[in-house]
This record gives sequence, structure tokens and C-alpha cells, in this order.
Amino acid sequence: MSRKKFSKIKIGALLIPLVLAAHPNDSTASTKTTTALKENNSSSSENKRTLGLFENPIIGNGADPWVVKHTDGYYYYTNTTGGNVTIWKSKTLSGIEKGENKVVWQPAANAPNRNDIWAPEMHFINGKWYIYFAANGVANNAKQRMYVLESEGSDPFGPYHHPEGTNYGQITDPSNKWAIDGTVLELEGKLYFVWSGWEGDVNVSQRLYIAPMSNPWTISGERVELSRPELPWELNGTPTINEGPQILKNKQGQVFIVYSASGSWTNDYCLGLLSLSGTDPLNPEAWTKKQEPVFQKDPALGVYGPGHNSFVKSPDGTEDWILYHAAKWDGSGWDRNVRMQKFEWNKDGTPNFGSPVSIHTLQPAPSGEADGKLVPALPGITYKYEAEQAIVNHVRIVNNPAASGGKKVGAIDFADSFVEFNVQVPKGDYTLNVQYGSGMTGQNVSHNVSVNRSASKELTYFVSGWDTWRNAEMDVSLTHDQNVIRISKGKSFAEIDSIELVPKETTVFRYEAEHANLKKAEIASDALAANYQKVESKKDSKINFSFSAAKAGTYELKIRYSANADSSQRVTTNSGLAGDVNYSNTNGDWQYTSIQVELKEGINHITLAKGTEAVEIDHIALTSNSLSD
Repeated sequence: MSRKKFSKIKIGALLIPLVLAAHPNDSTASTKTTTALKENNSSSSENKRTLGLFENPIIGNGADPWVVKHTDGYYYYTNTTGGNVTIWKSKTLSGIEKGENKVVWQPAANAPNRNDIWAPEMHFINGKWYIYFAANGVANNAKQRMYVLESEGSDPFGPYHHPEGTNYGQITDPSNKWAIDGTVLELEGKLYFVWSGWEGDVNVSQRLYIAPMSNPWTISGERVELSRPELPWELNGTPTINEGPQILKNKQGQVFIVYSASGSWTNDYCLGLLSLSGTDPLNPEAWTKKQEPVFQKDPALGVYGPGHNSFVKSPDGTEDWILYHAAKWDGSGWDRNVRMQKFEWNKDGTPNFGSPVSIHTLQPAPSGEADGKLVPALPGITYKYEAEQAIVNHVRIVNNPAASGGKKVGAIDFADSFVEFNVQVPKGDYTLNVQYGSGMTGQNVSHNVSVNRSASKELTYFVSGWDTWRNAEMDVSLTHDQNVIRISKGKSFAEIDSIELVPKETTVFRYEAEHANLKKAEIASDALAANYQKVESKKDSKINFSFSAAKAGTYELKIRYSANADSSQRVTTNSGLAGDVNYSNTNGDWQYTSIQVELKEGINHITLAKGTEAVEIDHIALTSNSLSD
């Protein structure tokens, strides 16, 4: 038996600043809990709800995401599977992975488009669906060409066939060169095909091309080059690459092409931007390339290789969202998952994607997925244990950059395999969150969990891909001073990253500033912030936290902040002045300050405003014997 003593209990508590300032890959960094979020979505006495939250990735294993919102109110999503075209259907963006799915097309055994089926896209044109994808009929991808499928009706789930008169649906310009990542631009009643391809017959450089179309399956003219890899950030990897062109239009109708640059297998894969400044998209002089990438890696947040994207509106149509794939960890290459985040627009009409957020960041769900308005209360104290530091038997501890402690426990494959955690926490009822990963698609996957040698209970898992860590939870009661939680072989196969214990009863709740109602304040990423985000507050900024308190009384309000000068802010509660809170110069470090506030039962509003100097706010914490959302 292999034994490794578990180290000191690690507490993700609001009262321990070093824990809240943890790096994204640090084992103490996570303070989220599904249980708390579910509780926070309960209706208040004023019929208001907390806003829903989600975290990336939304697809645990995949690349080349494409999503479209149809008139039936559903999102239809597809990505590269390699051997077929699969479509997912979902009412929500954040719930796509668990949506209904169907293989809508499978190639014939000897078809010229039977191998390497890449980057399918769905377009609804003239009452029918057209699916564009790259494929070939040989054992390597040196013969990639673009193909199209046509629906027989208006149902996105098909059936589909190749358009009549085509050679297995191949769509090509007269040069018939290597081609991938085709998409359609609709402009002024005309169709154009945009794709990535080779100039000749040797894989030296992938370039972006455009050509006119006479119908959704026919290119009717010569191709025109729009962009080639030429700037330093486009030249990482060999061959050099511009690919994955996507059409984006602002509300004024201005047209952009967002494309992927540098090798998709590198950490430096990123997004570039072309802007149409003229009226003729076939004129290369009408397109202007932005000289810097518009979306790129952020090593401080553990984000590498963000690229190949699609765009879509929120369910209520008020927000713009980008879906993209990224590497699972530093150097993972083509081992990728799919993520999403909201983006804004610059004053000049160009898109502002910001920086890709950490996969650990809890983001507000797209508008229209839920009617929540209140700021969610996150648990103030959690207890986290790394699986590789537990007592293990007949398993394997593996180095893995995607895991929170840099290691995972796998090969929990045998009847005597187990991972055993010795936990010393206050007695009481807890939510046990198990961070697991499994790529056993199409199978029932579970582990067996026992507490203090009691009969084990089965904990079932949703399969989302290896090295994409998901959370499964169950209620446990810990009645001893020293408790033993054992996780052992269940159905099929899964790996463990860590476990987290969240007290059912807690007196400390955290409210993230980036989830508050902001006025003249900006959200920015920060690897040392609790949710990997902070709010940059200026002198005239307002940060309003709306939440529900279970009981009226006096509460301690703690504010985690960072400042480069002594300053203060006015604190009001429910339109009444609570007082001024003072911030000392922290030289950019995170610290706490506090003030006493009076709260009423039910909906409360706390506002930080009228600052004397700029200050960065991470979150607020409220402490009482009874506070809940």
C-alpha cells in the first residue's frame, strides 16, 4: 500500500488574506460551491432572485466551437469531432454541454470527405440550414477541402444531404487548393465565402481568402487574399497561420473578420481583427488589419492559446458573447476545451473582447438565462484537500498542470483502489464537493464515497473530458473530531483532483465586486483577487451590492481592497449613510478594512461611492450569526 500523510488543513476563508490572494493554480484558491449557488437562487420576500453564475469551460473537451441562436429560441452548437457532424441543442448558452445532441451526418465509407472532419459551421440561409466543414478522403490532412451539407427542411437536426449537382458537397474556387474553416458573409443581399487556405500546394503559410457565391453551395469567382501571417504575433509556429475567420457585425452594420493567428498547437494562438472600411469585400484594400491581437493568452490566469471562435447574442438579445477554445494548460497543444465570456464595443465601433478570464472565475450567466438581480453570496469558509496528499491505495499519482495542486490521482480502477482523506473540521453538516475528471463518453461514471467507515454511497459524475475538472456534490455529516472520507472505485473510470467541504451553516458570506451593479467602474482580471477579477473604482464610481439578509441587525462589513494612495469611500446602506471607510496605501497589495452597518430583514443595498482617490475593490464580506440569500 502506498501511503502519503495529508498535510495541514487548508482553509479558503475570508478572514485569511493569503488564501484569498492565491494564484489560480494554488490548491487553496477555490471558494466556490454549487450548494451555495443553488440556495442563492431561491426567491426572496420581494420576489427577487440572485443572478445565476457559471464557470468555464462550458464544453469540457472540444475545439472549433460554433453556435447559432435560432428563431425557435434554442441555441444550436457544433464543434470538431473528427468523424461526423454532431449538433447540440440548448435553451441556454451555459448549458450547451448537457443539451440534447444528435449526429446529423456521417460520411460514407469511401467518400472523399470521410476523414479529418474539422470545424463545422451551421448557417440558416433562405429557409434551409447549410453546414460547412473541412474534410478529406486520405489518411492525412494534406488534401483538406471544404464541403457543405443542405437540410431537407428547416429542422436544424436534419436530415441533411449534399446539394444536388455537387461532388459530395465540395465547395471550391477555381484554384481548388487546400482549404479549411469556411464561413459565409451575407452583405447587401449577396453571399461571400471566406476561408483559410494555402497559396500553392505546399504547406508554408495559411492565408485568408474571400470569393463571391452564386448560392450557398457554389463559389462563382476567383479567390482574393485578405490576410497573410506577417506581424510578429502571427508568426509563432511553423507553418505560419491565419485561420478560423469569423464574421462579426456591430449594430451599425460595420463588418469585421475575427481570425485566429499563429500555430493552434502553441500557447501563442490568438485572435486578430480585419475591419471592412470600404463597400466591396472583394477588394483587399477595403480591409484594414489591426496591428495588435484582440484576444490573447494570459499566463498569470493560466490561459493559453485562446482562439477559433464564434459569436452569439444572449437569450434576451441584449448581450454579445464570444465562444472560443483554449489549451487546457501551458503546453497542452491540441488538448483543448471550450469557453465563453461577454464582450463589449469600443467607441469607434470595434469589438472589445478584453482578456480571457480564468477557468475558475464565476461569471454572471448570459442575460435572459435567469431573472436574477441580487449579488450571489459565496461561502466565506471552505476546507480544501488535495487528492495527491491523501492516503491512497492501488492508484497512481500523476503530475498534471490542469489540476489545482499540479497533480491528480488516477487509475482508481480496481476493487481495492481508494483515496482516503483525514479531515479535521468543526462538527456539523457539510456539502462535499469532489473535483473529478472523466472522458468515458457514453458511459455511466461514478465513485463510491464513505464517511467514517459507514456504508458507501454512489456519487455519479457527468462526463466532460479528461483533465477538465468538474464538481460533483453530496451531503455529509461529520460527527467526529477526526473524520475519514474514502473515495473508491465505482462505475467506469474517473480521476480526482481534490475535495472541498463547505459548511451548511456559516456566518460569513462573500460578495464579489464584479457581480455588483457598477457605475463608472471597470472590471479587470487579477490573478490575486478572490474570483480572479477586481473592480477598478474611480472618484466618481459607484459599486452597489444588492442582497438579501435573513435577519435585521448590526453586521461587520469587511472590504478587500488595493490602493496606491490613502483614500476613502462613502458607505451607504438602504439610502442611509453608514459612514466613511478609509483605505491606506497598500502599494498594490490586497488588504482589508471594515465598518459596522445596520441591515434590515430582506433586500438590502450597500453602496461604495464618492471616493477621494482611485481604489481597487475585490469583494465585500458580511459577518453575522444569520445571513443568507
